[in-house]
Amino acid sequence: MTMIHLALLDDHPAVLAGLRRLIEHESDLLIVGAAPSAPELARQIGEQRVDVLVLDHDLARSDGLAHCRRVKDRPNPPGVIIYSAFASQALALAARVAHADAVVDKTEPVSSLLAAIRSVAAGETVLPAIPRDVYATATSRLADDDLPVLAMLLGGESLPAIAETLRTDRAEVAWRAQRIIGRLRPGAANRANGSMAEAGGPIPELPRL
Repeated sequence: MTMIHLALLDDHPAVLAGLRRLIEHESDLLIVGAAPSAPELARQIGEQRVDVLVLDHDLARSDGLAHCRRVKDRPNPPGVIIYSAFASQALALAARVAHADAVVDKTEPVSSLLAAIRSVAAGETVLPAIPRDVYATATSRLADDDLPVLAMLLGGESLPAIAETLRTDRAEVAWRAQRIIGRLRPGAANRANGSMAEAGGPIPELPRL
């Protein structure tokens, strides 16, 4: 039996405690870190392997989707599951842009999360199709010059590949990718226009997993 190594990042202590209690009964799942913040999670993990990261979408002091984008931009990244109490088709679109492997609603039975963990560990994705009207509404908030970047991100292209195609530097593409994610995520239209994440400004780095 192959053991799946998990990391859990959620700023709700009750969620972390509940997930730990449920997952510990699964013989093929091993939690190597469970923390409310990225720095604490990194300290717990150390040099251990992580196969799947279960990541809260709505972290108190940071953006889970931005963290996902940064994690997936690293060599040999873990699978990432966005775990959210606000799962929707709009969130699924933003998660696809962030290169998440799955989106699971916290209101679903825990069996749905366990199934997603095993699917993602096997290299599969668990993401719903995005209806045309949801896509059109979300992308109407983007600048025209972001649309080619969006298309390439949705196609699974890496940031270096996008930078090469656009003949620009990787830092510029990374900045634009974060700006796109900020504007696509649910509720972005109602946030202040000066929001740092929505404008694509600096977002704290998620420590190495």
